[in-house]
Amino acid sequence: MLLRFVFLGLVTVFGASLLAQELTDKQRNLSGRYAQLEQILLRLAETSGNSNSRQAALLKKALLESKDKLIVRRFETLVNTLERRQLSDAITGQTEIEQDLLLLLQLLESENRIERRDEEKEKIKEFLKDLEEILHSERMLKNQTQQQESASLPMLEKNQQQIREQTQTLRDRIEEHEGTSPQKESPSDSNELAEQSKKKESEQSESQAEQSQQKQEQSPSQRTLQKALERMKQAEQKLKEAKKEGSVEEQEEAIAELQRLKEELEKILRQLREEELMQTLEKLEERFKRMFRQEQGIRAQTERLIGESANESDQRQTTIKSDRLGIEQQSVIDEAESALLLLREDGSAQAMVESLLQARFDMMDVKSRLERTILDTTTLHVEDAVIDALQEMLLAVQSAKEEAKQRQDKGEDQESDGEADKEPLIQLLAELRMLRSMQQRVNDRTKRYDDEIKQMLEKPDADLSLLKRAVEELARQQNRISRILHELKIGRTQ
Repeated sequence: MLLRFVFLGLVTVFGASLLAQELTDKQRNLSGRYAQLEQILLRLAETSGNSNSRQAALLKKALLESKDKLIVRRFETLVNTLERRQLSDAITGQTEIEQDLLLLLQLLESENRIERRDEEKEKIKEFLKDLEEILHSERMLKNQTQQQESASLPMLEKNQQQIREQTQTLRDRIEEHEGTSPQKESPSDSNELAEQSKKKESEQSESQAEQSQQKQEQSPSQRTLQKALERMKQAEQKLKEAKKEGSVEEQEEAIAELQRLKEELEKILRQLREEELMQTLEKLEERFKRMFRQEQGIRAQTERLIGESANESDQRQTTIKSDRLGIEQQSVIDEAESALLLLREDGSAQAMVESLLQARFDMMDVKSRLERTILDTTTLHVEDAVIDALQEMLLAVQSAKEEAKQRQDKGEDQESDGEADKEPLIQLLAELRMLRSMQQRVNDRTKRYDDEIKQMLEKPDADLSLLKRAVEELARQQNRISRILHELKIGRTQ
């Protein structure tokens, strides 16, 4: 409720008619309050993680959306805009933030689609696990029926009844999960079947009409399970009547229906995973595009600033411009942090995570150089490395997005491979390409650091602390590349 009041306060303030200075002060106050709100969201997400996973996931989602839209930074920009009395630009910015705040408010007040999807996946996994046990038991029973003598059939009948009851329980759980009322099991022993067969024709007609209506209300999964149950009933009856061959046929049909249900559930899991993949890929593509464009702009401005600084008599102006570029570089780092959150949440794209970590380290290096007005070819080289890495990751995401779309389009024709929920975000070949590029960048960086160390050792007062940190990071990157390559190889062979 507190979050709702804060958001409503943020949203409605834009309609107030205030004098310029009052509006500036109010905007500054809102900027600080919103920054505090982000910290509250983060703390709530962390503290509710163990006790309420749904709430934690929802708060993390809202926080991620807020950082994705750079709302804190845009609030700060609005304050500066109002201080300059640029009221028209301020109104435009306020309107845009108001719309984003309303979307965040709706998110906080609504069910979390990601959380619901995760719950759906977990529930289907549970159904599949139980179904596998039932399938195994039914296959074992069929083999026993084929091998046993007639004297042992009553024991097998009891076993078949137990399997049918397990199947009935599974059907009831699926019906409950899908929002339909569990249907009562009809009698199965011989006496009850005999009594049922003696009912009047009118009662039979009414029963058939009711069953027909129930079948129409059932989902494909429920109908498949119902068929399997009917086959199991017939197998029970035939075992009771000592009709060994007939019972085996019914068991085979029951196994076929259970196998069909397994394929249906695995298909649902694939669809959920594809939906999850597509959403993640779309968000990553948007971020990488922004980072790529921003980094290209920073690189172009850096090169221009290097040329200007050679002819600039007032180095103070060069320092100011370089510092501004450092601020722009920080916004790219913020975007990289958001992308890392998404990648780590998915957990399947290890090479891309490492590639982005490597690029983020270089971004921080660029930021440090720009803040210290180190404008040289080395700064340009590091910026080029960031641009190359971002471009490669963007292409990998776009390729993965296209592949995911193609899988969705032909989803009906996909065959089950028993790995319905393990489709990786980025395919193996793209991961290997990224690892190769990362290794090449590590090799190039190693040569450059070696040259820099030799040059600095010639200076008696050389400070090697920053270079030492860079070399340590390079060693970490090398170890990570080796480990990821090993893990990819292990995963490929299993």
